[in-house]
Amino acid sequence: MSFYFLTFVLLAAGALLEWFRPQYEEKIYWLCWGVMTACLCFRFGQGVDYITYHAIYETIPTVIDLSQGYICGFYPEIGWRLLCALFKVFHAPFWVLTMTVGLAEMLLVHRFLKKYVPMKVAGLFLLYPVLFVTYMVSGLRQGFAMCLFLGVLLPFYLEKKWVSYVIGVIVASSFHNVGYAWLVLVIAYYLPIWMMGILTGLSVAVGVIIQIEVVQQFIVNLIPVYHMKQFLLENEISIFAVGERLISFGVLFLLYLWIKKKQRLVEHQTELLLKAYMCGVCFYMLMFGNAYYASRYAIIFKILECAVVLVLIKDRDFAAKGVCSFFAVLTLVMGCKNLNAMADTCGYSEFGKNFLTTPYISIFNQDAVLEYISYEDRLWEIYGYNIEDQQLWMIEE
Repeated sequence: MSFYFLTFVLLAAGALLEWFRPQYEEKIYWLCWGVMTACLCFRFGQGVDYITYHAIYETIPTVIDLSQGYICGFYPEIGWRLLCALFKVFHAPFWVLTMTVGLAEMLLVHRFLKKYVPMKVAGLFLLYPVLFVTYMVSGLRQGFAMCLFLGVLLPFYLEKKWVSYVIGVIVASSFHNVGYAWLVLVIAYYLPIWMMGILTGLSVAVGVIIQIEVVQQFIVNLIPVYHMKQFLLENEISIFAVGERLISFGVLFLLYLWIKKKQRLVEHQTELLLKAYMCGVCFYMLMFGNAYYASRYAIIFKILECAVVLVLIKDRDFAAKGVCSFFAVLTLVMGCKNLNAMADTCGYSEFGKNFLTTPYISIFNQDAVLEYISYEDRLWEIYGYNIEDQQLWMIEE
């Protein structure tokens, strides 16, 4: 059975035990955190973009020559390039970089859970499909940026330390430029919840209007840039994702209103987390016509869903238990779905593998990857594309 799936099962069992036996939370948490960290850090050649990032790593020169356009001259963003260059100075293989980044990510996640999530094991469980499998295992740059947001930037946002927050956003965005979207939280902080609700509704309406062909052509003619054309004209809608976002938001917002009616007061920090989460819903509904762009920009806020859910259900009344059950089932479904997607996109499905049987290849048995892919051939093929497309020959020795 797949180590990825076993880790997921362990998290689910740990979250269940934490609910009924909270006195054992710390022991359960550290066991789950340790297994999850090992699963992430010791993998080799796995994840949708692993080989692509390995190829990029090989293209990064160890000598930073500013006169040759190192800062702005090629993909990816400067933060990731400098990080790669640092490891290449010591002639470290790529798996050392992924292991180090993975450990740093898990420590940042731990800091986030410790400060803001009342049930830490459940937090790991809820983060597994939305952050761990999709971005920490696969989308290395964006995964690292999101973990920086959780562990470093979120406290600045909640404590209204705007200078530190903006600087932090710029740093995180140097690893993946989607992070610049976090700047909207500077505005969202001062908006009341009811106004965020109105903006969410308007986002749905505008997102629908954008799907009208005449409107798309008008926008493309007005802003004739590559990404706008790709966003509007090469679009694909994921009905499942749209439904999941709307239903999840609706369930959480109704629970918030229930608590508000019952207690007449909700903690300020909880409302700030909810407003940040609602920003992700707004982004997704504005862009839902293009599932790729929508998910990239919405996910950086959706990772707060685990904190919002677990803070709102802490009273454990019948409404909270219903919401808890909903998100538990949804997480199980999404976890299996995303694990299956990883098996498919990595080519394991061609060998009859699925979310239950996806092989776990570690740094200790690297040759096992050759059973499924010609790793070296594919690596240098992508390397060649990078050199040609990004004109890296300008700074290659």
